[in-house]
Amino acid sequence: MTNAIAARVAVTALLFATACAPQAEAPDPPAEEPHPEEAAVVAAVQQLFDAMRAGDSEMARAVFHPDARLGRAGDDGISFSAADGFIEMIGRPRDVVYDEPIWDWTVQIDGRLAHMWTKYAFYLGDDFSHCGEESFQLYRSDAGWQITQLVDTSRREDCFYPPGREPAAEEGDEPGDGDEPAQAS
Repeated sequence: MTNAIAARVAVTALLFATACAPQAEAPDPPAEEPHPEEAAVVAAVQQLFDAMRAGDSEMARAVFHPDARLGRAGDDGISFSAADGFIEMIGRPRDVVYDEPIWDWTVQIDGRLAHMWTKYAFYLGDDFSHCGEESFQLYRSDAGWQITQLVDTSRREDCFYPPGREPAAEEGDEPGDGDEPAQAS
């Protein structure tokens, strides 16, 4: 065998061995921090729910655009109202805390327009009331992100719960695999 042929055989063997060798897995990329604008959108929405828990209508008003409206989408259609009545209701004295945890959200932003979609569950104190999905549209004014529209769904059956607040299984219930929504009582 000539030196040229021997060299080609050696190179081919090396390439073959390299291709067949197990490859080390690349480490997972580090979790990315949310973009500052995305974090600001989430903070504006969270401020609304902090205001609800605190019973502070001024805190809630600060995050709503003056022309904001609320909507409820149901089987019978959709209805809208001005946000003012909701904001006033937040500040009325009450015996229980209005608690509305949100999770599993997505945020989209283009310039001064943002959209946030999230799951929610509503509690009166510690008692579960209802669940659904919420769609927020926000506008970035000179004062920051403001909610211009909030539309939600609401149901008491086929509900899902925030992580860590799933209801205890009733006697005789079979535990699920965790992928299905839990049933509300």
